[in-house]
Amino acid sequence: MSLPVLNPGDAIGLVSPAGAVRREQVQPGIDYLTSLGYICKLGQHAFSDNGLTSAPVERRLEDLHTFVADEEVKVIWALRGGYGSIQLLDRLEYGLFRGHPKILVGFSDITALQWALYARLGLPSLSGLTLTTQTRPENRYVSVGLEILSGRRKALVARDLSGESVQAFRSGEASGTLMAGTLSMICTLCGTPFWPKAEPIILALEDVNEPLYRIDRYFQQLRLMGFWENVAGLLLGKFLLDETEQDVLPLITPLVGPEVPIVYNLPYGHFSNALPFPSGVAARLQAEPFRLEWKGS
Repeated sequence: MSLPVLNPGDAIGLVSPAGAVRREQVQPGIDYLTSLGYICKLGQHAFSDNGLTSAPVERRLEDLHTFVADEEVKVIWALRGGYGSIQLLDRLEYGLFRGHPKILVGFSDITALQWALYARLGLPSLSGLTLTTQTRPENRYVSVGLEILSGRRKALVARDLSGESVQAFRSGEASGTLMAGTLSMICTLCGTPFWPKAEPIILALEDVNEPLYRIDRYFQQLRLMGFWENVAGLLLGKFLLDETEQDVLPLITPLVGPEVPIVYNLPYGHFSNALPFPSGVAARLQAEPFRLEWKGS
C-alpha cells in the first residue's frame, strides 16, 4: 500500500474523532505546525461538543471521510483523544481508506481507530503527538514524528533518547510488526472484528490514570486470549497515575517468553514531552544498545 508522505507545504486534516476540544486548547499546536510550513485544514466539526464526544457519530465520520477523499490532505491528525473512537469502528468506510490510504496521527482513545485500520487494511499510523499538549516547540520529539511522516526517518537509536532513563530489562533482538498504543484502548478491541490477526509483534505500551490492579487485569485478559505468545519484543512507556510513574515490570515480565527483549522507561505516554511511535510497520528491535528500525510507512 503506497502512502503519501508529509512535507512542509502539504495539508494536514485536523479532526476530533473522539472527545470534544476547545480551540484555545489546540491553537498553540496548530500555530506551531503552521510555523513549520504545514497547511492545517480543520474538519467542519472539529470544535463541536456533543457531551461525551465531540459530535454525533455521523458528523465525526463525515470529517474523517472528507479528509480521506481530499487529495490535498496528506495526513489526518486527531486533535485529541478522550472518548468515542470505538463508536466509529463498524461505521468507517474502509473501502475509502483503501482507495485513498493516509496515515492517522493520534493517541490515547485514537488507538482504537489506528488498530482497527491496521486490522482491516494493514494501514500504518503514528501513535502520539496530540495537539492539546504534545505538539509544541518545547517537545524535542515533534521533529522525530515529522521525520517519520516525511519518510526520512526509519529508525530510533540510543542517541535519539539521550538524557532519558531508557533501560533494557532483558537484552536481545526481535523482529515483527511494531504496534503501539494505550493499553486500556487496545483491550477494548478484544473479541471484536477489529482485533489484528495473530503475528509476531513488537509491542509499545503506555497508559494513564489506571491503577496497578486494573493494569494487571488488562494484562491477564490478554494472557487468556493467548496474546502474549505473539509478542516478540516489548517497549514500555510511562504508566502514570496522578503524574506518578508506576512500575509494571513485575506484572508483565512473567507473561512474555524468556527470550523476549524488554526495554522500559521509554518517553512514550500521556505527558507533554513524549515520543511518538510508528504503528503497523515491519520492524526490528535491538534492546541494548537500543535500536528500533522499521521498513517505512
